[in-house]
Amino acid sequence: MDKKEIARIKHEAGYNCAQAVACSFAEEIGMDENTLYRVCEGFGGGLGCAKGQCGALSGAVVLAGLKNAGGVDAPGQTKGATTKLSAAMLNIFVERAGALICKDIKTGNDGKPITSCADCISIAVDAVQEVLGL
Repeated sequence: MDKKEIARIKHEAGYNCAQAVACSFAEEIGMDENTLYRVCEGFGGGLGCAKGQCGALSGAVVLAGLKNAGGVDAPGQTKGATTKLSAAMLNIFVERAGALICKDIKTGNDGKPITSCADCISIAVDAVQEVLGL
C-alpha cells in the first residue's frame, strides 16, 4: 500500500490532516506513531482550528525537522537546511493545492473548496516523498 493510501485511511479513521501525513512516515522517520500522533494533534483545522496553514503541510514540515535537524547537540547548525526543505515542500504544496491557508483552500474565491482535505493530504505526501526522499 502506498503512502497516500495509508494517509487517506488514517484520515478517514479520525486522524487530523497533519497526523495523517506525519504518521504515515513513522517507520521511515524512526519515531513511533503514537508520539508523532501526539506531536501533530494541535495542527488540525489549520493550526489549532484557526484555519491557518494547512495541517497536511504542517505534518510534512514536522517530518522535515525530524529527518534533518541535528537536535540539541547541534543548536542552529541544521536550521537553515531544514528551513530550505520546508520551503521546498511549501512551494510544491501551494503550486498543486492552489493555496497555503486552510480557510482559503476550503472556501476558494467563490465559496467552494479549491482542493479537498483528501487531496491536500495526498499533495503533502507527494511533497514529503519528493523533497525528503521518504
